Amino acid sequence: MDVTHAEGERKPCSSLISRNITVMGHRTSMRLEPAMWDALIEICRREKLTIHQLCDIVCERKPPETSFTAAMRVFAMSYFRAASTEDGHSKVGHGSAFLFSAKKDFAGLSPRPVLALSTQEPPSPAALVHGMRRF
Repeated sequence: MDVTHAEGERKPCSSLISRNITVMGHRTSMRLEPAMWDALIEICRREKLTIHQLCDIVCERKPPETSFTAAMRVFAMSYFRAASTEDGHSKVGHGSAFLFSAKKDFAGLSPRPVLALSTQEPPSPAALVHGMRRF
């Protein structure tokens, strides 16, 4: 979707979604892709945390030179990477040239239902964030 500005030029709208969150007792906003919000909400559901509690955990442990939003993205990727298994990998069709198919959303950029990849418990958010300095 494009937006026409006063000068008459057309610029694409951002696909990022801004939401208000509380981090370490301070209200702020964070802009993320819809799929990233879906991932964070799923992590909160699995870990029985609010988004605010999860933000506090990540904020407490992120490297000082890393932006908070970047730390949240890395955390979400790390969480699901640690939770993935070879069995789950094959169940969702990875390794079958899916990435090279004609599917429009091959990179997971649109929100989708989360598939249960494993019955194995994923590591806790605190354990994953603790190791973030390696990324």
